[in-house]
Amino acid sequence: MNKKIVLGINLIIALFLACANHNYTDVKVIEGNKTLEITKNTNSEMINAALVLEGGSLRSIYTSGVLDVFMENNIEFSFVIGVSAGALNAANYIPKHIGRSAKINILHSNDSNYYGIKQFLFKGSAFNFNYLFYSPIKDLYPYDENMFMTSKQRFLIGATDCETGKTVYFEKHNYKDLVQVLQASSSIPLLCKTVNIDDKIYLDGSISDPIGIRKAFSEGFDKQVIILTKSFGNNKTAWTKFPRFLSRIRYRKYPEVIKLLDNYSTLYNSLMEEINTMENENKAFVIRPSREVKIKTIERDARRLIDFYFLGREDALKSLPKMYEYLNQ
Repeated sequence: MNKKIVLGINLIIALFLACANHNYTDVKVIEGNKTLEITKNTNSEMINAALVLEGGSLRSIYTSGVLDVFMENNIEFSFVIGVSAGALNAANYIPKHIGRSAKINILHSNDSNYYGIKQFLFKGSAFNFNYLFYSPIKDLYPYDENMFMTSKQRFLIGATDCETGKTVYFEKHNYKDLVQVLQASSSIPLLCKTVNIDDKIYLDGSISDPIGIRKAFSEGFDKQVIILTKSFGNNKTAWTKFPRFLSRIRYRKYPEVIKLLDNYSTLYNSLMEEINTMENENKAFVIRPSREVKIKTIERDARRLIDFYFLGREDALKSLPKMYEYLNQ
């Protein structure tokens, strides 16, 4: 049998098993002499706390694993905020599409019509958002627009205004508008085109606000569950000379974008320090990769993506008892 067909069958089986309503009824976490155990949340009571999602392109497959576990266990947060690929994950979490993000990104990891150099050369963007949001992805994996729109969860999507360099947060829209905002939020600098919304030009939300903890605080949420896509201590490094040079050409009309890109590693790393302090002071609960898995921005290796997805599930299941302990304090 063709190797690609065999790989495809194995991926489908793996994802089916992963999404077969795996709950944490029997999960125990032993810490010293203390054993934490928690039973499944069988009701759909909304948790009055903020769920904050980092982006990270294909690294967000980790977040897909975490959120699938949340959905399988009826864990709903009243406030959800995300940028870039984090917002894409949230858009599937709100209408409770278990496994949808993972299936799209794993089963289409070698689909040149979805992302890659072909898209960049012929269409100017490494990611084909029409392919992702409309046909064929939406036909293969239907999206419940009504369930998204009627959800009681508040959902903010961050995008960067190229003129001002500030983060603009968009709330729920109809599907057409939602898609436009998600594209703006996920348009990676240099790899994707800018997006025009109401005569304003936008780029990836993560370059101005990589992790929306401050926005969540400003909205009145002192309790925050933060999902990161990098392991502890894995900081950002500054851009090398060549991408800096390209950014000055590409965004010469937008000096604020150039400033953001020049200072991005400093902004990101300072946010990580702030999050670590919040975690140590019990002001936030953080779920992050328990080990490092090397995932490229445009990752083609489905095995790595599967590994990272299942790590997200594993870390989420292990974290649930402590997360509920934090939320119930």
